[in-house]
Amino acid sequence: MLFKRAKAQPLMEKIGNLVWPKMGWRRVLDYYKRRTIRIPDSEHSIALGLAFGCAISWSPTFGLHLIQCLIFCWLTRSNWIAAFLGTAFGNPWTFPALMFISYQVGKALFIGFGYEDFLLDHKIGPITVELLKTEGWNILLPAIIGGYVMALATFPLFYFPFYYMVKGAKAARRMRLEKKVHKAVLDITGQEEQP
Repeated sequence: MLFKRAKAQPLMEKIGNLVWPKMGWRRVLDYYKRRTIRIPDSEHSIALGLAFGCAISWSPTFGLHLIQCLIFCWLTRSNWIAAFLGTAFGNPWTFPALMFISYQVGKALFIGFGYEDFLLDHKIGPITVELLKTEGWNILLPAIIGGYVMALATFPLFYFPFYYMVKGAKAARRMRLEKKVHKAVLDITGQEEQP
């Protein structure tokens, strides 16, 4: 392998890097930004993919986020690489808040439609492992429904900022490349730049 580590990274160090990257969050975000700008696709396709990735993060279906992104990207012909990058919105720091909000939205919908006896909150006794084994679906179903409602509600909030950010970043990158090419041509031909 060309870029493989000489010494394998220990498992605990990998897990630690997921929670708090060694290179720092600023460099991680900068890396994702540069990686997104270099995707050879239209601004619309990239922004759509990023928005799908972020919106899917509301869902508590861990392990299926990438598959769901692939399906949505295939249906809308958006960029799946951008969608995979967008799923970074759901990370160990944001998942607790995302899942809490998803569950509360789902719970409000269940109560609004008159199914409050289905919810675990209305069962007697503290939440234990045994209760979760027998009544876990009563937590998961409201969280799933609330997660997809939140995904639909926040999709435009993700799409439009991403579209304009990608459009501006691609334009700036194109101008930088044109400037470099222009300077190289002037150096090769020996001409001076006209004021």
